[in-house]
Amino acid sequence: MVALSKTVFIDRGNRDNAMIAFEAAAKHMRTERQSVYIFPEGTRSYTAKPEMLPFKKGAFHLAIKAQVPIVPIVVANYSNVLHMQSRRFSAGKIPVKVLPPIETKGLSAANVDDLLHRTREQMVNELVAIAELARGQRVALSGKEASEANGAASGVEHHQGAERRGAQAVAAT
Repeated sequence: MVALSKTVFIDRGNRDNAMIAFEAAAKHMRTERQSVYIFPEGTRSYTAKPEMLPFKKGAFHLAIKAQVPIVPIVVANYSNVLHMQSRRFSAGKIPVKVLPPIETKGLSAANVDDLLHRTREQMVNELVAIAELARGQRVALSGKEASEANGAASGVEHHQGAERRGAQAVAAT
């Protein structure tokens, strides 16, 4: 199943192997017009607040190396749906928003920090906005609350340019 999805695993513990895998992934993205989904926080965050962990640089190096746009996808915090500490999983809807693509053409490794910070800032701002839209508070909606909110933030909303065909790096929370 993993082979069919064209999943690329990066061994972050071994820098040399990670760099080889990133180079191969960038080449594949360019030649096969393959999109890549990367979670730039590096791990899941289970906070109920609209916060994000610090971003790792790898996704941004890859996007620049492949010279493909980043399409940020923001998912509201879902601690009321999946609460790991209490091992509770409840029904509910989680707001998701796809932001406009961020171009990387012409950027180099020297631009990674700026690209990371710009992308993270846009994503954090949107995370706060969709959380507030969802319930006027900073948590995801339950299924009933989402229905009552007219579905405004309970489904997937995307930017018009995000569905165009072609390779892209996708930063998702």
